[in-house]
Amino acid sequence: MHPKSIVGNFVEALAASQFAESAIAIKLSSDSSLDLPDAETIVEGLDWLDSVGPNRRYDFVVVDLPLGMGRKKIEIGGSTISARGNWVELSKALHLLAPKGLCVAIVEPPAFGISEGPKFQEALANEGFYLNGVFNVPPNLLTTTAIRPVIVAFSREDQSNLFVAELEEEAQAVAIAQAFSRGEESNSLHEGMSLADGGFDGFESLKARLQLDRLETQYKDYKSYVLGEIAIEMNMVRSGESLEHKDNSIYVPTVGTSVVTDDLSSVTIKHHNIIQVVLSDVAKSQYAAAFFRSDLGLLILRSLTRGAVIPRISKSDLSQAQIAVPSSKEQAEIVRSHSQLQTLTAAIANFQRELALNPGSASAIRGQVDSMLETIGGLTEADRVMSLSREGESATVEFKESFSLDVRKGTKEKYIELSALKTIVAFLNTNGGVLLVGVTDAGDIPGIRYEVERFHKNTDTFLLHFKNKLKQRVGEQNYPYINHRLVNLGDANVLMVDCKPAKSPCYLDGKEFYVRTNPATDKLEGPQLVEYVQNHFNK
Repeated sequence: MHPKSIVGNFVEALAASQFAESAIAIKLSSDSSLDLPDAETIVEGLDWLDSVGPNRRYDFVVVDLPLGMGRKKIEIGGSTISARGNWVELSKALHLLAPKGLCVAIVEPPAFGISEGPKFQEALANEGFYLNGVFNVPPNLLTTTAIRPVIVAFSREDQSNLFVAELEEEAQAVAIAQAFSRGEESNSLHEGMSLADGGFDGFESLKARLQLDRLETQYKDYKSYVLGEIAIEMNMVRSGESLEHKDNSIYVPTVGTSVVTDDLSSVTIKHHNIIQVVLSDVAKSQYAAAFFRSDLGLLILRSLTRGAVIPRISKSDLSQAQIAVPSSKEQAEIVRSHSQLQTLTAAIANFQRELALNPGSASAIRGQVDSMLETIGGLTEADRVMSLSREGESATVEFKESFSLDVRKGTKEKYIELSALKTIVAFLNTNGGVLLVGVTDAGDIPGIRYEVERFHKNTDTFLLHFKNKLKQRVGEQNYPYINHRLVNLGDANVLMVDCKPAKSPCYLDGKEFYVRTNPATDKLEGPQLVEYVQNHFNK
């Protein structure tokens, strides 16, 4: 699915949702990414405004802006401010809006979440223009840069809340456009969510905050800090100079793809591209380095990068990086585990090199390797459940608090089972996915213990009940596409149901057909069903 077709569907759906009778497309970028082919007026070039009548107003304005333009002074909103050149062009385009009109434009990430952004938004607000929505485009939208820009939406109405969402595929992008226009929201970026304070500093930063909140819920003894709170010093050097080692320090690359480390001697890039962070005793340097090498830590660091040409992390931005810190005892355990894994990785690499020359040694350790793989596999699945629950529901992830238990009434209800089975069928008929039973919509993990105790003798009986429901209502022919098992998380068991895309249509009870559209399950019937089956299963 091409990124430009996703964005094109989104823009067209926005125009349709606005009931736009008049539209203008302003094309200023050579790497065209926004398009509205049905626009009444299409203008190009930096003198585009001369081609528009002085009193023209439009219901829908599309501005395809170049990225990385230099800053210039501008008189706007009764004050003189410094703004990027493409923002200046955007401010001109906003004056073409009709009273109920909407303007969409493409800008650099993280939209206006940089130092001059709030002043620019305030100046626009003084002229009666308000940022109402920010949308993350699919990766690789632009062909001339690796930057992943965002689409911003302005109107003359102050909505107070900011609508944010990610555009992932064509049908979902249309649904996002409709939800935005109707003022609907959810608790996920896949369906569109609202930020009450209106503050936005990038999608990476927002996703990191959401995951950190869930991490603190999952692990009660974790505490969230910003790095500046637990840093004693943050040091940088000029080009040609070198940093000096200091105890309990981590070294954070400001550019490129090098990883955070607590060992200065292992740094392979020039020291002027590193920030040394000397930590207080709240956090051990080995733990902090491991945290910023994790998926969540990398997400946090990516959220701090600024710059349309060479993304870079500044010292002031790094001081605002969030970090989740457990107790000292837990940190020591994590550090010890990392060290053991590194030792194990080195030993395995050495064994692989020697195996061809010493085949007799293979049988001697095969049993130990099998045991380790079994243990590591169990840990991996538990980690996967925790990670998915932090990331939230999506087109390929669904949470159910129980399989059949109504948690409010304490009763067994068929409609709750039906909801889970519909999701499984939808995953099979679409692109596959994971159903987690024992996880709430908010990402909390109570597990299925109470349901098992109330309605089943043990987990084996529960699994048999689940398998019987699959057989009766989904069909044995779909077993090859479904892998279900219980994952133990210590205090809770979660039923994980991994679904692969089926090769032929799957019907609930042999008659009802469901598909997955963003984090929702929809029933298809009649011509819509026939068309979907023909297009999807003939690929």
